Amino acid sequence: MGKTEDLQRLDIRHLLTDSRQLGNEPDATLFFALKTEKNDGAKYIPQLIERGVKAFVVEQSSLDQLAELAQLAELVFLVVEDSLAALQQLAAYKRSLYTGPVIGITGSNGKTVVKEWLYQLLKDDYRITRSPKSYNSQIGVPLSVWQLNEQTELAIFEAGISEMGEMARLQPIIRPTIGVITYIGTEHGENFPSLEAKRAEKLRLFSDCPTIIEDPTHQNIRTCASVMRALGYNEETITQRILQQTHETILEVNLSALVHNVRYFRSLLQPSTQLTCMVKAFAYGAGSVDISRALQDCGMVDYLAVAVADEGVELRKAGITLPIIIMDPEVAALDLIIENNLQPNIYSLSVLDDIIRAAEAKGLEALPVHIKIDSGMHRLGFYQEDMPALIARLQEQKAVRVKSIFSHLAGSDEAQFDTFTHEQAQYFKDCATTLNTKLSTLNAKLHICNTAGIERFPEYQFDMVRLGIGIYGVSALPGSSLAPVASFKCKILQIKTLKPEDGTIGYGRHGKIAPEGTVIATIPVGYADGLDRHLSRGKGSFMVNGHRVPTIGNICMDMTMLDVTGLDVKVGDTVTIFGEEPSIAELADILGTIPYEILTSVPRRIERIIIADEQ
Repeated sequence: MGKTEDLQRLDIRHLLTDSRQLGNEPDATLFFALKTEKNDGAKYIPQLIERGVKAFVVEQSSLDQLAELAQLAELVFLVVEDSLAALQQLAAYKRSLYTGPVIGITGSNGKTVVKEWLYQLLKDDYRITRSPKSYNSQIGVPLSVWQLNEQTELAIFEAGISEMGEMARLQPIIRPTIGVITYIGTEHGENFPSLEAKRAEKLRLFSDCPTIIEDPTHQNIRTCASVMRALGYNEETITQRILQQTHETILEVNLSALVHNVRYFRSLLQPSTQLTCMVKAFAYGAGSVDISRALQDCGMVDYLAVAVADEGVELRKAGITLPIIIMDPEVAALDLIIENNLQPNIYSLSVLDDIIRAAEAKGLEALPVHIKIDSGMHRLGFYQEDMPALIARLQEQKAVRVKSIFSHLAGSDEAQFDTFTHEQAQYFKDCATTLNTKLSTLNAKLHICNTAGIERFPEYQFDMVRLGIGIYGVSALPGSSLAPVASFKCKILQIKTLKPEDGTIGYGRHGKIAPEGTVIATIPVGYADGLDRHLSRGKGSFMVNGHRVPTIGNICMDMTMLDVTGLDVKVGDTVTIFGEEPSIAELADILGTIPYEILTSVPRRIERIIIADEQ
């Protein structure tokens, strides 16, 4: 059985508690076999060994089932009384090596919001390590703190508790130098004898913290300003940064809503059906890295798919370890594809030949690839008559191995095309069966269903499905329980009260002032920000303080005017361009387009703000 000194020689860089989230450095990973009332992580150790993991932390009670494995010289087993406590102790040791400032945040709600606000305010001045999403639990905190490294100049961690006694275990892991208390209320209070007891337990995080910040008004932005003062910022800089943030136009991305939507689609699948999530085009405009992390962390996704190699490389650099399919591989990018463990789509014999040559040049065997069948979309892919040549080429080489065979449905979201959809599925099945039969060892997975296909054609789930727009809350069925993931928001810049004699509003003089006068609000969003100009002149309307307000006049490049006559609005009020209301589906209907276009039209100059539900 391995000893501690053996563990030191392994150069452990990654901690793992969920076997589904194993990264691309298994030999540098230490797996903690956490034991709960419902599960024992030790049962996943054999499959992790097969995937290259060599180091494990297990409890004595779990070791009996691993007796034979524990004798293998190349493996290291550290036997502990409590695997969770060991994880926390290791993270506490990692924290003890870091000497920079640490901001610790606790409260009933507002933790993640404050953390993300602080990150946005401070990221230009510090290299920041922060909790991913809402990693604030007994497991999430040590995994967050483990991310501390030589480049970290500032750390921001949040801590959530669900019962008495938990904060005492988190305090030595975070050891904040600046403490932040957000609103403490009755939420999640069932395991606390009183609100006072809950507050006292949360404040244990700051038992040796020199600076503690709590804003009695519970305004997150004021809390952030106080933190900046504690870090030594002057008032002019604080005001400038805060104004920039509070008036900023943002695309708010709710990761909790995303997980909710994925769970809904997962519930429609057979247990054996795998799930691929499309994150191409900057994750449909929502931010590919954050979306991909959330999809990887949720444990329900088997593959990601992007359009081009550069998108896959970006995800790999961000630490995404899920298999990634490249839907539109370019010959010039084959080296990048191979170097970053990406899996190309093969849609022609010439592309197949290019891939084989590139793999052979690097001495590779069994490079994972995916075969595209053209079943009626008529973009890319092989036809039935191409099967003999494709089979022959695959049989004569060892450089690539087909992982899946797939196709695209052209009209799965419209009932009028259902007959064609059935024809597509049958054509695809015939082609795939030919490949799998002729290549007896292939056994490739089949997939054809997109979002609408998952909902409307369960009989065509095959081995895998591809989820795209559904991730973001768009359903092919009426009355779905999907939640909007992306909300496009901005602030009112100015309000004007106009009289008839003031003339007209906007370019082209199309904005007419009512005889009794018109009140307009100007917002800093225009067609350069993805706001389609065809929503001008009242065709589009947005949400302000619970009211729908129409556009007036023409939408400009960087600004739009709204008719707010008769409403109680002021400068700085939030305007929702799309989100829960209006939805991207509603805007798409108005414009005669599809929700995809609405989402992907929001340019990268718009800041993406990531939020998640609190614990």
